[in-house]
Amino acid sequence: MAIEMSKYEDIIEMDIWSSFGCFTKPFSNTGGLLTYLIPPKTSIIGMVAAILGYEFDDFEELDDGTKRYRIEELYDIKVSIQSLFDLKVKRVTFNSHYGNEPNLLNVHEDVLIEPFYKLYLNFPKKLKNEKNEFLKRLRAKESIYNLYMGRNEFFMNYEFINHFEDAKTEILNPEDSSEFFKQSNEQKVYGLLDKRIVESVTLSETSEQILFGRLTSGIKKLASFYEYIIRDYPVKRYNFINFEYAPISFYSMNKNGNCFFSNLNLKEDQELQLYKIGENEWISLI
Repeated sequence: MAIEMSKYEDIIEMDIWSSFGCFTKPFSNTGGLLTYLIPPKTSIIGMVAAILGYEFDDFEELDDGTKRYRIEELYDIKVSIQSLFDLKVKRVTFNSHYGNEPNLLNVHEDVLIEPFYKLYLNFPKKLKNEKNEFLKRLRAKESIYNLYMGRNEFFMNYEFINHFEDAKTEILNPEDSSEFFKQSNEQKVYGLLDKRIVESVTLSETSEQILFGRLTSGIKKLASFYEYIIRDYPVKRYNFINFEYAPISFYSMNKNGNCFFSNLNLKEDQELQLYKIGENEWISLI
């Protein structure tokens, strides 16, 4: 099997949660502010910047009149997300002076109920000093600025979980992929998948509590038994207003469940790098 053994990488694992959350989609308006079901990568990078103490208006003026913000140096951080709640969303209505409107408006907004996520972060070598400072503050639960679950009325709790200092990586191409997932011990891939790379995938769940409880009732399936796709997932933001998007897929599960991807088929001429976090357990970062 021609799987390339790559260098060892360190992965930071942390949990974030709140009573409520909202990651507003850019195309929604006051008639209905829609939320992403998982934090955009741009929001996660903003969280890292808040812990490090980056100011939102720290930028340099370029020759073409645009601005390069300091936070952009963090964009090469790779992330993966596990959604650890059943993707509950409630529509609420509130009064607000929205945008340039002079009068109060009834604004309809989708709100996540008790969102809970596991994050994996990988800092590139050029950000070694930033990574060490981030780890130091994360372990001590210290942040220069407050963290929010998308909106400043939804305070975010966070906790350091693990630091994989020698997370082995493997790089798969389309030929390697099928052989990798046919190994006797089932290989499990957690977190996000980049749909620009992946052609098809199998979603599996191995939780007896779920399988012999709610799922066997035949009435409804858990949200965690579905692959969710975001076709325009924000991964970078330039000049504060211009976004770069990527198509991604993910799933949800409760804290007692174990939902993962397997049997990945890659698109032609594409490669997928996996990072090992346990026995036959991997994550894909974006």
